[in-house]
Order: sequence, then structure tokens, then C-alpha cells
Amino acid sequence: MKRIIGLFAALAAIGSGAYAQDGAVLESFSGTRVLSNHSVELLPKRSLEFIVSHKFGDAAGAAGGLQNFGGFDNLADVRIAFEYGVLDDLDIGIGRNKGVGLITGVLDGFAKYKILQQKEKRMPVNLVFVSSLILPYKAAISDPSSIASYPKFLNRFTFTNQLLVSRKFSDRFVLQTNVGYNHRNFVEYQDANGLIFAGVSARTRFTKTIGMLVEYNHVFNRPDAIAANFQDPLSVGIEILTGGHSFVLGFSNSRALNENLFIPGTTSNWLDGQWRFGFSINRRFKL
Repeated sequence: MKRIIGLFAALAAIGSGAYAQDGAVLESFSGTRVLSNHSVELLPKRSLEFIVSHKFGDAAGAAGGLQNFGGFDNLADVRIAFEYGVLDDLDIGIGRNKGVGLITGVLDGFAKYKILQQKEKRMPVNLVFVSSLILPYKAAISDPSSIASYPKFLNRFTFTNQLLVSRKFSDRFVLQTNVGYNHRNFVEYQDANGLIFAGVSARTRFTKTIGMLVEYNHVFNRPDAIAANFQDPLSVGIEILTGGHSFVLGFSNSRALNENLFIPGTTSNWLDGQWRFGFSINRRFKL
């Protein structure tokens, strides 16, 4: 934890610079996601964004290395999604995920509302609420002890609600915190259905087109009996901006691409080489 706090402090030092002009502070992040989790950014009204994201297998450790070409021979997760700006302060989105482990063939959806907009005077932060869910649609497993056995249809759903608070300190540095509640309708023995989590994310820009991203989340109330089986998801990445596209190249210990999966379900450990490369390509259209 001390190392993570130190990393964000270093990013803050790098990102110090001129403050925003009077009025609303625009573009805290270049996209609606930091790396995998949501950012405070929303699409403009009547804008559509198409997103393709991939994560590969372990880069090192027992399942990585040269035998699997640093993880490129394996696919951890893939997500294809559309997001739409209904209003300037309201986004909706749908997506399809490959999924991870026993939770595969996953549909997701979300709604996102900006409550507060940062301004140079009177309003120091952005405040955004996000509500999302997933629905695995693959056939249930016959083993009744499996989390994918789904005795009832409602057992398939997982929900996440979170508040995002960010401040753009300068043209080069943005810091975001998030706190939320994740609820899984069907879980493994001894696990908790409801999990409280919080996280911190940051963006620092080196040039107008290149920046660095960091994203971390921690679950607070995992039962002691199984807590040792899970890890906090930590991701770092580089963003590259072009005229109509944005590219994010990242490394993460989480396998999943959706917050309903990677926040409660990350088991890979950075220190064991269980981190992986991933990328995201976004294309925005004005309708």
C-alpha cells in the first residue's frame, strides 16, 4: 500500500502546472474509462463511442514466459461495447465480454450521471454516479456447488454502484477517487454477496497526445476465510491520442475488463508474474 501511495504522489509531482481557466474544467480524462474502471468523463450529447478491449494471458510466472510468448498466446478477456451520450450529463452503454473463469459469455450495461462539474471558482471537483450490471448468458453448470450453476435466473446478475470524485489540478494531472458497492446474487461458499470497495486513479500527461494512467481498487469486507485467495486489482498504462481514436496500452493483474468482474474477482498476483498486457481502442462518432 505504501508503494502505491508513493506512486500517486510521484505522479502528482510530475503533473503540477498551470491551473484551468475560468468556467467549467473540461476533459479530466481522455475517455470514459481510466483503464478498465469508469472515469468521471462523459460523452457529449448525441455522441456514440465504439470500444474494443483485450487482455492477454500471464506475461510471466508459471503460465507465462516464452512458452506462451509472454501471454500473447492466451486470451484472458475481450470486450466489445457501445456507449452513447443521451444528454451532456447522462451516458448509457452496453457491451459483451468473453468473461473469465466460470463466468463467461457476459452482457453488461450501465448508466452514468454527472452530478457536479468542476469549475475554476466555487466547484473544486467533479462528482459522477455510475450504476452497472452484468448478465452471463451461457448455459448453467450442472454442479450445484459451482457459482455458474445459477439455480434461479436472478442468480446470474451482478450489480455495481459507485461514486467517482475527481479534481483536475492542472492541464497535466488529474486525480480520481471512487467508492462503491458490488453485489453478486450468487457466490461461492463463505464469500459475501455484498462487497464495499474504494479506489484511486490518476492521469498525468507528458505531451498533448501521450499520458500515463494508474488505477487501483481495494475491497474492504472480504470474509477472512477466503480473503487470501483474492488480490487488489492494480493497473498501469499509457494513452496515445490521435485525431479520431484513442489507444490505451496497459498492464494489470486483473484478467477481466468489467468492474463487476475484476473488482470482486481478481486472484492474480503481480509479484508472482501474474500480470498481463492489454489494450483498448476507442472511436467516437457525432450523430
